[in-house]
Amino acid sequence: MKKMNLIFGLLCLLTFTTFTACDDDDDNFTYYADMATVKELDGQWILQSDNCGKLVPDNSSIIKLNDAAKDGQRVIAAFNFFNEENSRNSSRSIELYDIYRVLTKDLYQMPAEKEDSIGNDPVYIKKIVSSEEHINIFFQYKGSDSGIAHFINLVTTESSAVNEEGLLDVEFRHNNEGDHPHYLQNGWVAFPLKSIPGYSENTTKGLKIKVYNGDGKEQIITYKFNTENNDSDIESQGLNISSFSNTKTK
Repeated sequence: MKKMNLIFGLLCLLTFTTFTACDDDDDNFTYYADMATVKELDGQWILQSDNCGKLVPDNSSIIKLNDAAKDGQRVIAAFNFFNEENSRNSSRSIELYDIYRVLTKDLYQMPAEKEDSIGNDPVYIKKIVSSEEHINIFFQYKGSDSGIAHFINLVTTESSAVNEEGLLDVEFRHNNEGDHPHYLQNGWVAFPLKSIPGYSENTTKGLKIKVYNGDGKEQIITYKFNTENNDSDIESQGLNISSFSNTKTK
């Protein structure tokens, strides 16, 4: 049986990106990886890839096995086309190798009485990218592989406002739920753009994100929608899907 190391490159980098995986017999092959949204089409689960278009898995049972069979659920998918010509046309049938279920939730408009439950434990934002319907944040926090699900949120507070540049004040919050901070763990979270106040009305042009990194330090990250000129540009290449497998979030 082939043992695959599914190397994840950053969202196909707007083009098809090939990756090499090796099995126990050193039989190399190439494949693709991208972030995608799970959609239901005519009773079948498909993937709307951010950069590769509509993907129709021949083995969509993998989506159910990873608890991702929900319309609008974000995933990172590792896959291959059944033939090279198939990768260049609109009918993209794929073999799905593996997926990572990306935490997908709305931005939370936090009342003051919920401050404690939302938490403010240290967390690090390493990359932010927008897709057609989501803002996607690659983050790190310290945990202990205990199985405890950490609470991750993007929130507005009662003092949040939109400044003259159209940037909404938000906070990226983490509650470690009592887990021990022994080593860094990686994860992705996706927030629907329509859940951001003012986005649908085009009055919010971007976000001014406050993040608590620990040691009394707060970081402010400016993220403008539909632009490449953002503060968060640290690459997340070189990670494989197993890099996220021990990161439990809710």
